[in-house]
Amino acid sequence: MQFRILGPLRAGVRGRPVDLGGGRSRLVLAALLLEPDRPVPVERLVDAVWPDGPPASARTQIAIAVSGLRRAFRHADSGAGHVIETVRPGYRVPAEAGTIDALAAADEIAAARRDAAAGRLADAAGRFRAALARWDGPALAGLTGPHIEAGAARWDELRLTTIEEAAQVDLVLGRHHELVGDLIGPVGENPYRERLRVLLMLALARAGRQSEALDVYREGRRKLTEELGLEPGRELRDVHAAILRDDPSTHPRPPVVSTPASCEAPRERALRWRRTAGPSRAARDC
Repeated sequence: MQFRILGPLRAGVRGRPVDLGGGRSRLVLAALLLEPDRPVPVERLVDAVWPDGPPASARTQIAIAVSGLRRAFRHADSGAGHVIETVRPGYRVPAEAGTIDALAAADEIAAARRDAAAGRLADAAGRFRAALARWDGPALAGLTGPHIEAGAARWDELRLTTIEEAAQVDLVLGRHHELVGDLIGPVGENPYRERLRVLLMLALARAGRQSEALDVYREGRRKLTEELGLEPGRELRDVHAAILRDDPSTHPRPPVVSTPASCEAPRERALRWRRTAGPSRAARDC
């Protein structure tokens, strides 16, 4: 069974979608998938389905929803076994029941971070892109309620952090032209996220589009001051000033050559990454 929560909730077997039923069943499954391989108490499922207060029959209706989901999974795959187990004090989706796109994305992001720390920047960039490709919109799009929205927000925050980390690697690799297109959308969707704006400004400046980079700053400052009553943070101001004075840090740089994994010991690679606050210097061939 394949489950997808990085976007609308979906389930499938060998490419065939599973009918998850109505909103109540979908909320129950979403709550279970947000805590994979862990028992989720019935009370928590009740809160997820009825955040404003449950009916007297809430526990019975949760059991009916679980029964309906099990029936749908068996219909889609007769050999699937128990996709949802009954365990005290509620229910659980066991790890062996299938794959969850969010967990696969988290594994890829962790591997990308290890590659970046080791100087394997091309590998890191590829892994970051593969992880980000798993998102198909906001996590659990269309499902509401404080419990579900809080769990989904954690995955959406990871996506934004990953976009930033991937952009940092791409800047070092000299991919500023491609990066502009990758960042315009996320910056527009998250206008107060200054790190994204900084990265877009640097990509534009290194692509020779300094006036557009300054426009990005002015728009960000306008939104911060007029809508939140705040001034831009230190990093955003520093990059703005660097572009104005044509600082070399805003000029195109020769692409960095990734360091093969065998070139230096793991501890030395980690120390070099920390010293340089990221792979900011060209790696030498071994």
